[in-house]
Amino acid sequence: MKPCLVPLVFVAMTGIASAENMVFPGDAGLVDVTQPPYGLKGDGRTDNTEALRRAFLDLRGLNRTLYFPNGTYLLSDRINISGDEPSRPHSMDRFLNIQGQSQAGVVLRLKDNAPGYDNPDKPKTFLSLYEGESTGDVMHSYVRNITVDVGKDNPGAAAFRFMTNNSGAMYDVTIRSSDPRKAGAIGLDLRQSQNGPGLIKRITIDGFDYGIQTANTFSLVFEHITVRNQRKIGFYNHTARTTLRGLTSQNTVPALVNDRHGNLTLVGAKLTGGASEAAIVNDVPKIFVRDVEAEGYVHTIKASDGTFVDGSVDEWYEGKGQSLFGAGLRTLRLPIEEAPEIPWQQDLSKWTKVEPGRDTLQEAIDQAASTGGTTVYFAKLGPGKGEGKYHITRPVRVHGSVNRIIGLENIVDVADPEGTFRSGTAVFTFEDLTSKVVVVERFFLLGGWKCPADVYLFENRTDRTLVLANFAKRGLLKKPHPGRTWFLEDVVSHLRVGRDEKVWARQLNPESPERTMVEVDGGQLWVLGMKTEGRATHIAARNGAKVELLGGVSYQSWKNQPLDPPMFTVVDSDASFTFGFYHWNAPFTTIIEEMKGGQTKTLARKELANYHLPLYAARGGGRPGNGRGGGKP
Repeated sequence: MKPCLVPLVFVAMTGIASAENMVFPGDAGLVDVTQPPYGLKGDGRTDNTEALRRAFLDLRGLNRTLYFPNGTYLLSDRINISGDEPSRPHSMDRFLNIQGQSQAGVVLRLKDNAPGYDNPDKPKTFLSLYEGESTGDVMHSYVRNITVDVGKDNPGAAAFRFMTNNSGAMYDVTIRSSDPRKAGAIGLDLRQSQNGPGLIKRITIDGFDYGIQTANTFSLVFEHITVRNQRKIGFYNHTARTTLRGLTSQNTVPALVNDRHGNLTLVGAKLTGGASEAAIVNDVPKIFVRDVEAEGYVHTIKASDGTFVDGSVDEWYEGKGQSLFGAGLRTLRLPIEEAPEIPWQQDLSKWTKVEPGRDTLQEAIDQAASTGGTTVYFAKLGPGKGEGKYHITRPVRVHGSVNRIIGLENIVDVADPEGTFRSGTAVFTFEDLTSKVVVVERFFLLGGWKCPADVYLFENRTDRTLVLANFAKRGLLKKPHPGRTWFLEDVVSHLRVGRDEKVWARQLNPESPERTMVEVDGGQLWVLGMKTEGRATHIAARNGAKVELLGGVSYQSWKNQPLDPPMFTVVDSDASFTFGFYHWNAPFTTIIEEMKGGQTKTLARKELANYHLPLYAARGGGRPGNGRGGGKP
């Protein structure tokens, strides 16, 4: 089928700018790099290389956050958490986080004409979170609110190498070349094998041969990305499983190239420039594109067979779309909402600390609510990783003026020695809130390793919106309630969505060998990028549910799993999936099982071209699609 193109009005997808001036109480446990024993100076003149190297190596594997106050920190050589020698899998190269006071105010700058940065054919990293053997153990890496600058006359510089597994994210980061020719090899370097899953959001890359370059990844999710002034390619998706929403490119070179074994879902892009033949160059039949405008280029897309797509692109893909009951091959196009943000609390007197020990969180919440406090925080306790020094043994009530609970990368154990948490009950209950939005964020593991598997972590008894971000959770995440609204960002957890609920999820990572990972019973779920692990049903949609999955990958890595259910189950519901697959051992036999009006049909794995699902569409309510999708047979 040839693509069908219709005019569209492009809405700029810049996102909501994150609050700047990120300040924290002195006892929050962040490591201020300007204080002893490191004493970095942000004066733009002092060489901080050795001091920052020492900070990275001292804190590697300890789940700590390096905090940079505003300033320009000059560096003359490579800084790598892995050290000078390549790292081995399952080493201590994980958990270290970077937090700047503000994106514009914190600049980590490479000295002009630095030794070893002269060859763009052999890029040398400037800042790096991991370099070494393939691994899935570099977990929970976060970088927030900084600028990385490779200075002048460093054409071989790879500015920032980011690596994370399971959970992890970059927020509000600028990566730039100050060279008059915009010289530099790579801006955001994501070439480390087995990178992800992770979320990369509100990032600007200015200059370099390649603005962003990927390689073999589990899954990476990008949102609100700007690339400009690149010399070869804006976004080079090389052999990676990538989901991207909101790409802005200002370039004369190709804005985006997808090649080798790349698997790409692109939703929303404005690509301006020209000179190159096509704004998007695709070399493999594993791509889905929606809502793209290109100006100045001869063509919008060059397909893998050498043909071209011109003009504004409504929906287009390569490969074979699937619909068992004849629904139009088109995504569901659920409304997309940005995760709401609450202003960062600048008044530190409104921060309340959770003291170490058992059931101290409720005391902190009650104290904050009684004094008009807004932010409840867990401080990092002692050296070492994975310490479970915070314990919850009875239900927690969140109420009053509290609008943010911030874990600062801790593990918080939920234990149940007296059987308080029965199946179907919740650990956290939200009620009588004064804020319209409440955020719970930044825990390495919320619930710990022993949280009962059939207990919900959250129950929302209000009409307020809850935002859950940047943590892993064993078992069930939220209790369904009609009319509730939830936003999930970079969360590792199972999920249940109930009747009349609405959930928007970005970088969702459920894992299970037996329990259905995501269940939607009459509610609405929109997902931007989902990575799964385990041989259980990934999504089950029933009873008039609406589910839209845009991008991601099923990673079949666990051995000796007895189950072989359908990967997706759709029962009298509306759904659309664009998804990829990557298996270690035996893959799923059945990809889709759809039931409509008492009739059942299935889509087998052997029916997929190139083992890829560029688009699946189901309309369980009997509403026909409009047929405006596009694809090649």
